[in-house]
Amino acid sequence: MVLFPLMINVHEATDLIQKHLKFSRYGEETSEDILADRDYPPFHRVMMDGIAVSWNVFREGRRTFPVAGIMAAGVPRGKLTDLSFCLEVMTGAPLPEGTELVIPYEHLEIKDGIAKVVVSSERCEMENVHLKGSDAIKGDILLKKGMPFNGPHIGIAASVGQKLSPHSIKINIISTGDELVEVHETPLEHQIRRSNAHALRESLRLHGFQQVELSHLMDEESAIEDHYKNASKNFELLIYSGGVSKGKFDYLPSVWKKLGVQEIFHGISQRPGKPLWFGTDEKTNTIVFGLPGNPVSSLVCLHRYLLSSKEIYAQLDTDITFKKDLTFFVPVKITSDRTGVLKATPLPIQNSGEFSGLASSDGFLELPKDQSVFNKGEAFRFHPWRPM
Repeated sequence: MVLFPLMINVHEATDLIQKHLKFSRYGEETSEDILADRDYPPFHRVMMDGIAVSWNVFREGRRTFPVAGIMAAGVPRGKLTDLSFCLEVMTGAPLPEGTELVIPYEHLEIKDGIAKVVVSSERCEMENVHLKGSDAIKGDILLKKGMPFNGPHIGIAASVGQKLSPHSIKINIISTGDELVEVHETPLEHQIRRSNAHALRESLRLHGFQQVELSHLMDEESAIEDHYKNASKNFELLIYSGGVSKGKFDYLPSVWKKLGVQEIFHGISQRPGKPLWFGTDEKTNTIVFGLPGNPVSSLVCLHRYLLSSKEIYAQLDTDITFKKDLTFFVPVKITSDRTGVLKATPLPIQNSGEFSGLASSDGFLELPKDQSVFNKGEAFRFHPWRPM
């Protein structure tokens, strides 16, 4: 039995990792506050194709308006000089001076240059107008520093003349083990292909980390030491797969200690992924993750401690009993119905080395260690393999 005498729980591990991470878990973030460079919208903006008329004239009962001209989006603000007339306006155009109401085309009949309102409706001043400054006033904070950004955030930054760049963090994934061969090679009976590293890299890319390189090390202390000395100078995050348990050839923890890497913790009371190692190198500002070598364990640890973001919950659709004093991570298939509730079906994976068992999974449930019976219908935190 492999013992980790200083084993901590999942929540303690999460807090320690977040305390020491110097970058966003989401991969991309704003490096400074993004401010509105002017009022938004910067003018009273027409929201529907139609005609713009004087509110006072309309309120006094006029429903027929000669058309004085047309205003398209992208042209300077026009002016209605004779308030008994109207101007045709297109969506996105500045509301013409002298007008305070937009009536959509579907409420009109336009013939021989005369627009007649043919649909009776309760109307109000500035109807169908996107008011100047109603979204933001110049100087307002639109995106706060450190926010993980998405598509809408990119658009917001672009609207104020700024470009958000992907987080520049460089990551090296290092697989270890004499039994591993390259993907394109035909393994001998005692060998397996190096698949973990590719799964980890793609998971990181799906979550926004783009600068990810792969390396491989044999179980040789000198090679591990030489690689670390070089990699810690060039990468902010080193993620090792394998070599962190208590086996005779699990050299990584001792090499890291020799080279001055501070161990934050080694071992978490969870299944799978108990041997997880985490530390920092203050000399080079490098973060080091030592993931277990078993495929399921490595993916679970990566997603739970580095990639999980917002909390998502799903209901078990069957009972589970797990009597060990460990947090239990269970691969699941997710479905939903018309009620919008996520339902999680546990998958029968025999052990953490059974990579193929993840094929139909969407992620995993986190079942707390202070509970041993998990009933159908109970909701637990769900960690998806890809962002939701």
